[in-house]
Amino acid sequence: MKVFVSYSHQDAKHADQIVSALESAGHEVWQDRVRLKAGDNLIAKLNEGIKSSDAFILIISKYSLRSRWVKHEYSTLALGDISSQRTRVIPVLVDRSSVPQYLAGHIYVDLTTGLDHGIEQILRALSESEKTKTKTRKPTPKRTRNYSESIVKLTQSLREGRLTLVCGAGVSIGAGIPSWNDLLLGLLEKMMAQLSDSNALSLRGVGAEEFYKKYGGSALILGKYLKSNLGTDFASELRDALYVNGPSSCDIIDAIIELSRPQRDGLPLDSLITFNFDDLIEDNLTANNIRHKAIYDEGMKNESSELPVYHVHGFLPRKNKIPKDREIVFSEDAYHGQFIDPFSWSNLIQLNKLSQNTCLFIGLSLTDPNLRRLLDVANRKNPTKSMNHYLIKKIPGPTVSGKSVDDLAYFLEEQDANELGLNLIWIDDFNDIAPLIKSIMS
Repeated sequence: MKVFVSYSHQDAKHADQIVSALESAGHEVWQDRVRLKAGDNLIAKLNEGIKSSDAFILIISKYSLRSRWVKHEYSTLALGDISSQRTRVIPVLVDRSSVPQYLAGHIYVDLTTGLDHGIEQILRALSESEKTKTKTRKPTPKRTRNYSESIVKLTQSLREGRLTLVCGAGVSIGAGIPSWNDLLLGLLEKMMAQLSDSNALSLRGVGAEEFYKKYGGSALILGKYLKSNLGTDFASELRDALYVNGPSSCDIIDAIIELSRPQRDGLPLDSLITFNFDDLIEDNLTANNIRHKAIYDEGMKNESSELPVYHVHGFLPRKNKIPKDREIVFSEDAYHGQFIDPFSWSNLIQLNKLSQNTCLFIGLSLTDPNLRRLLDVANRKNPTKSMNHYLIKKIPGPTVSGKSVDDLAYFLEEQDANELGLNLIWIDDFNDIAPLIKSIMS
């Protein structure tokens, strides 16, 4: 059998031992350092090696997960696996690193429990593959996901006082805060009514949803229209729209509050970063007698006994008067201002936490261009290039186009997150988020 072995050259010792065992068992092995010559087109040769191989051994370690070239090999193999439905992919773990989730559907071999036993497992797997090679392929089993290692690392970070929760809109929606789309529609309706009342335009009878669908365009551009035309009423109208349903709490917020309690056998949660304007987290922290400080402007600081809650897009608490100079990142111009100012307090806070802590992202879609830039900067400046952060995300699919499309979407999102330094924790349903957060405390 022709076997392709992918590895970082810093793992050459393990690779040589595996290759030696494979060749002794009669297998033909493809290694890049052996087959690539001066002047070769590296990617063309790599693809040639992959296409001509019957089985693939991927040596996974902290070194391979940092290597752009090895990750390219992983990606090529994963895409080939999606298109051809191969089952002869064998991830081989040589240290305590996590197997990338897009490879988690394959049974992996753990050499950390014993080299000889691990090599026996590899040879046995190849032998079984050879026997079933000409038989009709069985349907791919349901993808398995095991996040015990991720939970262990998050728990350790919490106990060491190095865990930051980063919260997006998905955290508050279950409590009654309107979705982004509903928020825009509500404000658009207010704006159209205000323009009609001022006799500037005759918009009575024109539906906000109809207008939004036909002329809305980008949500950020629409946000700019709203901010410009609502003028001094914008912040108060936005606040009214946020709390119109009388939101209070939900399972996700309750789990976050539990995680925020000071620990008996460890340090407290380091901080919360939220992209939401609402005060639901603060209200629930207060109700549970957890000392905290909402920080939403430059120069604001918390005491050492207070959990900082950073509102990096602005803060609109339910009560009290809204200052005229309150900055809310809601529209295109505000996003641009945040993007071009690398020394803004919100950018510095996020970079600091991304560089110094382990961050768990909850309720975020990862489409915010400024957040993506900060993740990329933090990852590029990370000397180990290790994936220190975690993103909880609902698994894509199913689609009407078939399993290959679903698997491709899964793979591409995983790849994108990994390149930003994020481990993905896939969930089947949003109801899985709260139990997952609580498991960090166990």
